[in-house]
Amino acid sequence: MRFYENIISDIDIKDLKVLLNKNYGIAGYYALCVSGTGRNLMEIISISNMLKSVNQYKNYGIIAVFKHKSDAMSKAAELIQKYIDEKGSIEGFKEYYNSRCK
Repeated sequence: MRFYENIISDIDIKDLKVLLNKNYGIAGYYALCVSGTGRNLMEIISISNMLKSVNQYKNYGIIAVFKHKSDAMSKAAELIQKYIDEKGSIEGFKEYYNSRCK
C-alpha cells in the first residue's frame, strides 16, 4: 500500500492510520486508489477488501478515504475534471497520481 502525498480524508489522519491497520480494517469505509496494474484510471474499493492478501499485488496508491462510496465517487470525478482543466486531456492522469503515492 502506498499513500498520496496529500491524502484526502473525511476522517482524522490519526484515525485513518488505525483504519488502515491490517488487523483492524473497518467495514464501510472506501478508498479512492490508483493501481500499478489494470487499465482503470482509479478504483474505489472498500478498505476491508483492499486489505485482503489477494489484493496486495495491485500495490494500491491511496489518494483518498471516505465513509461513503458516493463521496469517493464525487471526489474521483472532481480530481479527473481538475486534471483535465489543468492539462487539457486525461492523458497521464494515472501516472501523475501513481508517481505521487509513496
